[in-house]
Amino acid sequence: MASILSADPVLHLLRRATYGVTADLVAEARSRGRAGWLDDQLHPERVSDSGMNQILGYYPLLSASEAELRALPDQKRRDATSQLIDATLARQLWSRRQLFELMVEFWNNHFNATPSHSTYATKALEDRTVMRANALGRFEDLLLADGKSAPMMFYLGNFRSELDNPNENYGRELLELHTVGLDSGFTQTDVWNSALTLTGRTIDDDGFFFYDKNLHYTGQVQVLGWSASNASASGGMAVGDDDLRYLARHPKTATHLSRKLAIRFVSDNPPASLVSMLADVYLDSGTAIVPWLLALFNSAEFAASVGLKRKRPIEHYAASMRALGIEALPDNGMSEIKAMLKRVGGLGMTPFGSLPPTGYPDTTAAWESVSGTLKRWNLHHALSTASAGPLFYPPLDQLLAGPTPATAGAMVDRLCVALTGQVFTAAHRGAVLGYAGMTASEPYDPEATEHYLTSLVVLILDSAYHTLR
Repeated sequence: MASILSADPVLHLLRRATYGVTADLVAEARSRGRAGWLDDQLHPERVSDSGMNQILGYYPLLSASEAELRALPDQKRRDATSQLIDATLARQLWSRRQLFELMVEFWNNHFNATPSHSTYATKALEDRTVMRANALGRFEDLLLADGKSAPMMFYLGNFRSELDNPNENYGRELLELHTVGLDSGFTQTDVWNSALTLTGRTIDDDGFFFYDKNLHYTGQVQVLGWSASNASASGGMAVGDDDLRYLARHPKTATHLSRKLAIRFVSDNPPASLVSMLADVYLDSGTAIVPWLLALFNSAEFAASVGLKRKRPIEHYAASMRALGIEALPDNGMSEIKAMLKRVGGLGMTPFGSLPPTGYPDTTAAWESVSGTLKRWNLHHALSTASAGPLFYPPLDQLLAGPTPATAGAMVDRLCVALTGQVFTAAHRGAVLGYAGMTASEPYDPEATEHYLTSLVVLILDSAYHTLR
């Protein structure tokens, strides 16, 4: 069944590789060309992001060193995670490095470690030195870095894992979620040996990672096809890293990760042909993420997936803000972000808010509900009436900028393109016009348009053209 969304390759890419299409973004991508724009996004250092850098100045703890974070008094440690959550939403909304932010979110969700009291000082450090440092690098390096993450060691209980009495949580989730996947055939013996291999990886009294050789089990270990004599406690970190490298390059890991990536960017049930091809690229490129993404976005399966994904709540919020051109007021010290997070939370999703180790789900069925739909509609009304908090709301008539439309139909077409990147089908355009008592061919009436403009904008945002990715 054909989608109502345009199959235009540029629009399709922008819907999937950003947090929301904007008129400026479409113009930029058409100017650079699809391949050029994608190449820039895969090399974010090329993309100027000065506006975002100004906003990040309000979050100094994001760039704090380990020594500076250690020096924070207990009552200030929560501020580091609070600044991370605020800045993450701001980046998703306003950063020009959109695909990079999507991949940072993807990996944070993949290696979900919900912040807690013991890791308030280290979660922002993990985001910077583990996720952001490796989001477009190699999965092998990302997995190795996450294996030294204080939030992960605490969240999955590895800080309590010692000698021949290991906590199995991290060893199990490393296999089930982070690498080879549940259907890979690993056994309880593999889980036990995985946990033994990773003993000694703990956190200190300040909540920072360190390796304690006195807690490391010594003796033969074997996980799937990997084994080590593991003879000395002082060599335990190297043994664990060797295991992680093996798992990163395991064919089952390639398949598990490729399916997850395809679910994120293609469809809830991606074709087996695509998953197989991506797994081959992943292995052939030495777990490099950029070639893997290029293969996905340039695949026939991606091109054929128009309209097969829906926005999750945080994506819907971001896309609505971006479509309307709503911006922050940095002179307020970014205090409005707190109100924005409350509204996003009301939709059911906030940065780093998922409690289970699986992270947030990524399928339509997990998010669709009557109450969720009503909340999205209420959001559109609040944003369109400038009543969603202290933000900069461009006048809605800017959506009609350009030569005066000749007809009511042309006026609605312009609104649809401004908000969703495309015109609606004739039937759907007729429904929008009918709401305002207009017909497509009648002359454009500025007064009637002004009267109905807010309602028309809300109606367009309520449509599937905005909900679908």
